[in-house]
Amino acid sequence: MAQGRSQQIPSLDGLRALAIGIVVWGHAGLPQYIVGSTGVTIFFFLSGYLITTLLRREAERTGTISIRDFYLRRTFRILPPLYVVLVAAIVMSLVDVLPDRMSGWGVTSAATFWQNYYLIGSGREGIPAGMNALWSLAVEEHFYLVLPVLYLVLRRTRLRRLGQAGVLAGICVAILVWRTWLVTHGAGYDRVYLATDTRADAILWGSVLALAWNPVLDMRPPRRNWPWTLVAVASFAAFWGISELPESVVMSVGYTGQSLCLVGVFVAVVLAPRSLPGLVLNWRPLAYIGVLSYSLYLVHRPVLMVVEQYVHAPKVVELLLAGVLMLGAALLLRVAVEKPFEKARRRFRQGAAAPAVTAGDAPTAATVGAGGPGGGASVPEQRTPVPGQRTSTSVPVQRSSVPGQRSSSGGAVEAAGPTDPVAGSSGTARSGSGTPV
Repeated sequence: MAQGRSQQIPSLDGLRALAIGIVVWGHAGLPQYIVGSTGVTIFFFLSGYLITTLLRREAERTGTISIRDFYLRRTFRILPPLYVVLVAAIVMSLVDVLPDRMSGWGVTSAATFWQNYYLIGSGREGIPAGMNALWSLAVEEHFYLVLPVLYLVLRRTRLRRLGQAGVLAGICVAILVWRTWLVTHGAGYDRVYLATDTRADAILWGSVLALAWNPVLDMRPPRRNWPWTLVAVASFAAFWGISELPESVVMSVGYTGQSLCLVGVFVAVVLAPRSLPGLVLNWRPLAYIGVLSYSLYLVHRPVLMVVEQYVHAPKVVELLLAGVLMLGAALLLRVAVEKPFEKARRRFRQGAAAPAVTAGDAPTAATVGAGGPGGGASVPEQRTPVPGQRTSTSVPVQRSSVPGQRSSSGGAVEAAGPTDPVAGSSGTARSGSGTPV
C-alpha cells in the first residue's frame, strides 16, 4: 500500500540544486572532484522519474492521458525562458559582447532541439556563444516527444505496471548494447556523450523507477530514517565512484551503472525526507536553487564567459561575481518570464476546460489527490447536497511530510517537468521544497 499522497514530491528540488551545482562547478573550471557530466545524468534520471510519475497518476485518475495537455505544459514551461536567453546570447554575439561564431544552422539547431546532433556533425562552431549546453535539453525534448505516446500504447496493451517497466528496461538494455558497440568500435566522444540514442536510457531508467517501485505511489513511509540515510550515502558514493573509472568504461556500461545507483538515491531521499540527506535536500534555500535550476542552466555559461572576458580579478572574485550574476539572471527569468507563462498556461487550460466540474464528474487532469508526499489517484470526496446550495467537489490537503513546512492547498496543480536539465517543477501549489505533481 502506498504512503499518503499530496501535491508534493519531497527532495526533488534539492536534487535539482545538487545537479545544477555539479554542472556549474564543472563549467567554471574548478577542480573536478566530481565530473560535471554527472550533474546532467542526475537531471536526465529526475526528468524520467517525474514525468512518468505525472503520466501514471493522470492515467490512474482519469483512465487515460491527455497528449495535448502534456505538450502544452512542455511548450509553456520550456520555450519562453529558452528563447529569451537564446535571443539575448545572439544579440550579445552580434554586438561583440560575446564572440560571434554563429551560423544559421547552428542557431537553428539550438532553437529547434537538435543541437546535440549538430555538435556531433559540425562541432562547436556556429553555436551562439554560451549555448553549448542546449544539447542536453535536446535529448530531453526528444524523450518528451516519444514517452507519452509510448506510455499510452503500453497501457492499452493491458500490461501490468511491472510489465510496462520491463518493456522500458528492455529499451534501456538495448541502448546499453548499442552504446557499448559504438565505444568498442571507435566512435568519438561526442557521438557517444551527446546523442539521444546513446543517452536516453538515463531518462528511461527514471521512468522504470516511476512504474515499478515508485517511492511516492507504491511504498509505505519508513518507521526509521537512518537506514535510508545509509542507502542514500552508499548509492551516491557508488554513483560518484563510477564517474572516476576509465572513460571507455564510463561511456559504455558506466552510464547504466550510474542510473541504477540513482534508483537507490531517489528512493531513499523521496521516501524518507526526514533522513539526514532528505533534510539537507529539503532545506528551503537549497530547494529554491532547484526551483531556479532551469533558468540557471540556461544562463550560467554566458555569464561565465562575460565574467571571464571582462573581469580581470582573482579567480575567487570572478567566481563569486559570476555566482551572484547567475542567481540574479535566473531570478529575473523566474519572475519576468516563467511565472507569467505559468499563469497564462493555467488561464489557457481553464478556458479550454469549458464546463465546470460538478459533483459526480470524474476529476480532471488538473486535480490531485490529498495526502503525504507524492499525491495520487485518490477520488475526491463528495459533499452531501444541501437544498439551495451548489454541489462542489472538495479535495482535502494534508500537511507535508517534511518537518517545519506547511502545505499549500491549491486544488489545481500543473504538471511541470523538468529538465530538462530541469525544466522545473513549478506548479500552482508549492509546499516548501517539494515538487508539485
